[in-house]
Amino acid sequence: MKIAACAYRPGWHRTQEALEAKLAAWVADAAGQGADLLVFPEYAGGEAALIGAPEGEPAPATWADRMADRAVDWAALHQRLARDNGVWILAGSLCAHDAVGRTVNRAYLCGPEGQLDWQDKLILTPYERHQMQISPGHEIRLFNTALGRIGVLICYDSEFPLQARALVEAGADMILVPSATDFPAGQTRVRQSCRARAIEGQCLIVQAPVLGGVAGCDVLDSGTGRVGFFCPPDFGLPSDGILAQGDTDAPGWVIADVDPAAIAAPRQTGQVGNFAHWTEQDGRVETVTIRSLR
Repeated sequence: MKIAACAYRPGWHRTQEALEAKLAAWVADAAGQGADLLVFPEYAGGEAALIGAPEGEPAPATWADRMADRAVDWAALHQRLARDNGVWILAGSLCAHDAVGRTVNRAYLCGPEGQLDWQDKLILTPYERHQMQISPGHEIRLFNTALGRIGVLICYDSEFPLQARALVEAGADMILVPSATDFPAGQTRVRQSCRARAIEGQCLIVQAPVLGGVAGCDVLDSGTGRVGFFCPPDFGLPSDGILAQGDTDAPGWVIADVDPAAIAAPRQTGQVGNFAHWTEQDGRVETVTIRSLR
């Protein structure tokens, strides 16, 4: 299959129609190059609230509310784009209201026959907790699609290995990581975490970053990153574990031909067995023996 992941720069739009035209062009571009699955970044969905012109400096919590008010329409737009272009789309995440009225960071997965589901961010950054005042998701979902079983870990979630492990144990063929990092240090944390998850799970990890900044929008006031397709460095795969990547802060699609089964093949025939040997992190990790050598 072909997967397209983008470094995407949101911006203000005079009208809703202008925003929809922009996204339609992006999706048509990737679909025209043969992509089966398109991956947009974390908080790229903030663009749903960027209609009109900047007015002052609303607080991050205000931006969370504005996004949540547009979430249903954002999902419907990507359902339509997926159907019209015959592709799967992981839409840029945005704030949305969950079933009990909490505001969460949600990434919608849309399919070519009108399918719609979502993954909410599970572990929130301090900024999301305190400034945006949003809530964490309550479950890890694995999407069984015609392209395979797709998991999603939104940005910071990729830095916690047990969540990725749960997905690969459940049969994930790939994990998509939409990300939003303000500075190079944050981008390094997410990128290196993605590479570690590819090694531990011996599976495909795809990272798509959002780029900044957007005037008057604190949530998107800066952003840096580069697209990355990561795999376990092993027999038949790149020795650096990088299948494809973009340039730092270069907006656009990176499209890669991938075979998730071949990427997971080292689980059976690799130089090492990270996936199989995971359980050997046994009771020894429960107790650390401290020995004094003074």
